[in-house]
Amino acid sequence: MNALLTAAPLLLRRRGALADILPIIAFAAATAILATVLGGTAAFIGRLPEGGQIPRTGEGSIIGLLVLCAVVACVLLVPSAMGLGGSAARLSLARREKDLATTRLIGGTSAQVGGIAVLDVAAQALLGSIVGIVLHILVSPPLSRLDFGIAPFTTADLLMPWWAYPLLVLGVVVLASGSAAISLTGVVLSPLGVARDSRVVRMSVIRVLVWGAAVLGFLVFSQVGGALFGDVADGGFVIVVTVVFVGAIVAGLNVVGPFVVWITARLLARLAPSPALLVGARRLAADPRAGWRAVSGITFALVIAGFLTVLSLLSEPTTPEEAMMTTALATGGVLTLGIAAVLAAVSTGVTQTARVIDQAPVLRSQHIAGAQVPQLHRARIAEISVPVVLSTVLAILTSAMVVAALGFNTANPAAAVQYLASVVGAYALVIGAVLVASPLVRRYALRPVG
Repeated sequence: MNALLTAAPLLLRRRGALADILPIIAFAAATAILATVLGGTAAFIGRLPEGGQIPRTGEGSIIGLLVLCAVVACVLLVPSAMGLGGSAARLSLARREKDLATTRLIGGTSAQVGGIAVLDVAAQALLGSIVGIVLHILVSPPLSRLDFGIAPFTTADLLMPWWAYPLLVLGVVVLASGSAAISLTGVVLSPLGVARDSRVVRMSVIRVLVWGAAVLGFLVFSQVGGALFGDVADGGFVIVVTVVFVGAIVAGLNVVGPFVVWITARLLARLAPSPALLVGARRLAADPRAGWRAVSGITFALVIAGFLTVLSLLSEPTTPEEAMMTTALATGGVLTLGIAAVLAAVSTGVTQTARVIDQAPVLRSQHIAGAQVPQLHRARIAEISVPVVLSTVLAILTSAMVVAALGFNTANPAAAVQYLASVVGAYALVIGAVLVASPLVRRYALRPVG
């Protein structure tokens, strides 16, 4: 116990301003997005007519469908925001992985070391979530000015009840602590292996089977669900199950994505025609989960862009109610895509910068061995390009499958152009994230030894 207390300052020491602020930024973004999405969904639900009587005309006649769309957006955005929070916890823990292993080797028990590490992550999550709540409150007034085609929302409408904010902060802290505790397994089981950085990465094909089962279930239900359950609660059951399936498929991309990256990276490592691609592929094969996390937000944004493209192709309104619906869908779609883009930007920027920090010793060793800084940049670009291409393919296939299964006709050149613009924007986002962290590559490669 005395040894642990002596080593605690080493465990909790700051690793540098940038390394410490990255997890807090991620926690803040995740919390702000969660609060904004949940508050907005609650605002639409609050517009439902009392007593269940749906008017034939006016706002009340379409509010039910708008609530459904808000719930769909919530189902799509919330898992990704929670995933960003989990990634932030693992990022925070990664900063101290070797210190944790060292403390285990000098006599600290698993419970003692784990407790200190988890508390440190929880403290960062607490600080980040409080910052996120403040950001949510600041952005609510501008969001209240958006035109959804119905009576405008007030700032109070978009804010959650006061008691929900402590629960949200608690939820983020619990999520971070749980993710940190799971990530500690490697340190607890094999501290010497962590210190030596010797790990065997294996990805199970079960990941593909799980996602494939969700896809198959959705395709079957989209064909027979309406006929079997269309009369249950006026088709409400079919809509609810469809939303659940769509959410599961989109969330499942983060399950199947690392496996696809791992298989592709192993293949490229054998066939790479250039040293940069070889190094980038081997890095991906060594840590496919981290490679996928760098583009998971972009994948999600491209899926949202696909759905938004379909909404833009709906027929021209002929009644005031249809005009309100068209305006609400257009505004809601753009807002959802904007939130997804922010999520992708934070996730990509934080993950890319963190990967450079993690690879600092390797970058220095490679430079000493003869690799020039431009070669290190090319290897890093190859490392991120492979997941980006794979994520684009998965996003396009997922969007096309969901849209086709729901019966939308997208044989329109305008749809292709609009979606292509979204893809270009996603690639620009990745390039921006790469450029932000590029100065760190030179700094760590040229850093003096010692």
